Amino acid sequence: MALLSILVTIATAGVLTWAGLEKVRTNEDFRITLTALGLPVPAVWMAAYAMPTAELATAAGLVLLPDQSWPRVALAALGIIFAAAGGLALRLGRPVACSCLGATGGGTLGWRQVALLPGWLAAAALLQWQPVAWTWQDGVQYLAAVVVVLGAVRGAAVVRAWRSAAGDRTAIAEASVVQRPIFDTSPTDGVTE
Repeated sequence: MALLSILVTIATAGVLTWAGLEKVRTNEDFRITLTALGLPVPAVWMAAYAMPTAELATAAGLVLLPDQSWPRVALAALGIIFAAAGGLALRLGRPVACSCLGATGGGTLGWRQVALLPGWLAAAALLQWQPVAWTWQDGVQYLAAVVVVLGAVRGAAVVRAWRSAAGDRTAIAEASVVQRPIFDTSPTDGVTE
């Protein structure tokens, strides 16, 4: 059971870290989602910064402070908030773009967030029942590993985009070269027949 707790802790921290960082990176997209849910402007601006902060703090708390219960309570609360957002989107009866995982999230808010609620609650319950047994110093190393892995995932996406753009740059360069025709049929000065 300890291995399961370790895996759940690392995976949950990874998902929350990715989601929090992506919301910070693409904050405008997240504000658009919050506005589409019908939140008033002051609440949109507050939630646009509070949600990624809560996700990052919860992820850090799960890994760095496994002996404290607040990260697990925060994890359950985040799951409830995610499900509530999905339920609100369903109630609106129109698609609301999901920027839950930043630009990589895609899709719309709705049943998926509602269906994931038992998973979030089960993760929080498992970690409450069987918390990982490491010190905060060990947690720093694990959190660093999570960040490195997420950086590698983001780096791979950047490399793919760079390669795709390299092909576009080559095509543009070839298209911008002015080519002379092989057979010049225009009259030239000084040539007589």
